[in-house]
Amino acid sequence: MVARTDVADVLIVGGGTSGGVAARHLAEAGLRVVVLEQGYWPSESDFPGNKPEYELMVGKQWSGNPNVRGKPEDYPINVDDSVQPLYMFNGVGGSSVLFAACWSRALPSDFRVKTLDGVADDWPIGYEELLPFYEANDIDMGVSGLGGNPAYPPGAAPPLPPHPIHKTGRRMAEAMNKLGWHWWPGTTAIPSQDYRLQKQCVRYGICHMGCPHGAKASTHVTQFPVALNHGARVVTGA
Repeated sequence: MVARTDVADVLIVGGGTSGGVAARHLAEAGLRVVVLEQGYWPSESDFPGNKPEYELMVGKQWSGNPNVRGKPEDYPINVDDSVQPLYMFNGVGGSSVLFAACWSRALPSDFRVKTLDGVADDWPIGYEELLPFYEANDIDMGVSGLGGNPAYPPGAAPPLPPHPIHKTGRRMAEAMNKLGWHWWPGTTAIPSQDYRLQKQCVRYGICHMGCPHGAKASTHVTQFPVALNHGARVVTGA
């Protein structure tokens, strides 16, 4: 007979990006959470970005395509009819382990494409309803950026200051200024200074291979450790 203490309130299948966010907040709220993940915990020491052979490693064992990676926890995916390349990771943190950490929001107009553009359907919610959750997630994920972008309605600035703009970015900004085009410093889920469980970015420039420094906001860094501290369990190899 199973003891009542072994019974979870919530079972989450998949320890990826949304699974990590859900596990953290449900565990913080006092619920007993179990997460089943078919992959395993990634280790910063295994990521290829700071190794001389990183280009070879990202072409095989750290590819974003599970058909190429071919690890035991991967499974084949038919992309014959897809125009979009396959980019995913099976493990704790999911595809946030390999994402580039570009942290863009949908514009208010994106929620009303039927009304404004006559295509698809309008969302049943609007930007304003999502704004508190956008802002809360920025805090959880150590987002860096510059507040006040006039392309969006007013709201809170990201919790961390923006990263410096490099030469290429400055050149592009100067060109857009000449054309009279709007531009704004990029918002990223990468801390510009030490923040909670994340380290300050050291600008390896290899975010899509996994961050060997532990800076980028993968949920195996930002969410799951908090969930575990609140009693959640993560079962790997499930």
